[in-house]
Amino acid sequence: METRKLTTEEFKATQFSPLRVEDGAPPIDFWQYVEAIPAKDFGVADCREGNVTHVYRMGDEYEHVLINSQYQGLAMVIVVDLKAGKVYGHYLLDLNPAGTKEPEEGEAPSAD
Repeated sequence: METRKLTTEEFKATQFSPLRVEDGAPPIDFWQYVEAIPAKDFGVADCREGNVTHVYRMGDEYEHVLINSQYQGLAMVIVVDLKAGKVYGHYLLDLNPAGTKEPEEGEAPSAD
């Protein structure tokens, strides 16, 4: 399966009028796509547990599915193109403040 790592600009272009989705089934089964994402695209994030706690609908065009990692504020976002009915791409989202030290393998993130 082919995957697409989104640039920051491409990801931001899919962000508008976010509305949190509280319940319901995902519009498509995206887990095969997640399994096909190259390990290097995850960086230090480990999202293998498949823990999804936040989903945001961007109008009627996109849905952002956040797959949590072992670090707070770091998640792999699967961007679903609702009109095409397929995954548009993925983006490693880091919500930690600028200047936050990137964790080394096996350590928790911390601010300098």
